[in-house]
Amino acid sequence: MHLWILAIIAPLLVVIGLEVFHSVTAVFVSYHLVLCLGSVIFLGRGTDLGLRTRRGLPLGIALLVALAVIPPLAFKLLPDLFPDAALLRQVLTNWNIDPSNPGPLLVFMALVNGPAEELFWRGFLQSRLLRGWPSAIALVLLFSSYHLVTIKDLAPGPGGMVLMFSGVVAAGAFWTWTRWRWNSLWPSLLSHTGATLGYMAICAWLLR
Repeated sequence: MHLWILAIIAPLLVVIGLEVFHSVTAVFVSYHLVLCLGSVIFLGRGTDLGLRTRRGLPLGIALLVALAVIPPLAFKLLPDLFPDAALLRQVLTNWNIDPSNPGPLLVFMALVNGPAEELFWRGFLQSRLLRGWPSAIALVLLFSSYHLVTIKDLAPGPGGMVLMFSGVVAAGAFWTWTRWRWNSLWPSLLSHTGATLGYMAICAWLLR
């Protein structure tokens, strides 16, 4: 039961960090470092996180490359589905990030966000809590829920919000399935990292 409490606390940390403290740094510290990585380090000992096998590794590498490329291509073809530079700068300012110096944010997101979330959600929690479709749906919805905080600020209109959130839910469901299908974390960890790299490339382009 205490692991479900962790799964509920995770979205709350993101919501509180962004909506109450207006600080991405607070989210990075409390959610990514303390909760996601801390849970794996201190509570996940003896847990099969899905990293000891090579199953799914080729798929993960292919997805990393594809998902790093697809968002920038989509941005070139359909820029109206993404935030413009002015909106992105405004949102970063509201989150206490200097938009003229986004390097630390982009680097942290590119290198830490995907691996930390996958180690926590699919590696640690899923291996302990997945007991069928109800638990899988609950984990996907909890993982997806806090993305609404960033999506509502960054999405260019209601249509963009629905599209972006649907993409997060679909990604969470896919990563949950790959973790179960291959008994490996590599597909979700690498593809999540690739997707983050793709979106950080768009942010870097908008903030150039």
